[in-house]
Amino acid sequence: MPQTSVAAVIVSYQSDERLFRGLEALAPQVGRIIVVDNDSGDGVRAKLKEVVEAGGDKVQLVLNDENVGLAAAQNQGIRLALEEGADWVLLLDDDSVPDAGMVEALLAAHDSHPAPERIGLVAPRLHDAEGTLKARAYVSTHAFDLRRVRFGPGDVLDNVAFVIASGSLVKAEVFREIGLMREDFFVDYIDFEFAFRMRRFDWGLVAVGDAGLEHRLGEFEHKRLLGRDFRFNSHSGFRRYHIYRNRMRVWRAYGLRLPAFFAFEAASIAIDLAKIILLEDDKLEKLGGIGRGVMHAVLGRSTRPAA
Repeated sequence: MPQTSVAAVIVSYQSDERLFRGLEALAPQVGRIIVVDNDSGDGVRAKLKEVVEAGGDKVQLVLNDENVGLAAAQNQGIRLALEEGADWVLLLDDDSVPDAGMVEALLAAHDSHPAPERIGLVAPRLHDAEGTLKARAYVSTHAFDLRRVRFGPGDVLDNVAFVIASGSLVKAEVFREIGLMREDFFVDYIDFEFAFRMRRFDWGLVAVGDAGLEHRLGEFEHKRLLGRDFRFNSHSGFRRYHIYRNRMRVWRAYGLRLPAFFAFEAASIAIDLAKIILLEDDKLEKLGGIGRGVMHAVLGRSTRPAA
């Protein structure tokens, strides 16, 4: 049964069949779908127009003449959802496919929370077809506490520190109080910054095990090293630039509010660099992207993305 108070915002960019699988899975779960396309090309746009025609008034398509960035495109959709009176906005990437009943499970977890009035975001349990994405959430009860917690069906985790944007169901009131996504981030760490900003305004985040979302973090790769198989997701040099530039921006803005985040980030960086050096292709391009990202964060510079 569709949740009429929910408007979904999906940003597409050079999408593949997962976008259309996601739209099909989403249609019976929400009252409205807004697709913002960042110049994906004629083939994808033609298929999107077919979806809009088949969906009638339920599906709205916004076509950008260029890739304006994930955050700016999300904001286009969020503004439309708010103008149309949505109580909740569901954010989705174009490679995410909601499980059946995901939205209903998210709303049920919110409604059954002991203090639902201050829960501003409910997030699903992530999984992927390749088995590289583990169902984990990062929980924090004070500034020096940040724990990685596995969860599954039946679990509801409170005091979540941050979540990825895709699959996040956000109260309209949150956007009205704290603002929209940081467009100068373009892509990557947008969701981290938004989550930390929510916590600064005393909004709570919850992760829900009964709500599932098929998602992919980066491009899937399968490599063999020293007789062992490694299955992992990777990012291009373009994406590495934005990840490292924006993570340093988040450190500067919110690191002192959650010092435990630095330990989490140090481990993430060590693993990322090891993957690049030992397993990934285009090592120099990716390491160069990281170096430029760090330098531009230190200098306070931004560049117009080339991809």
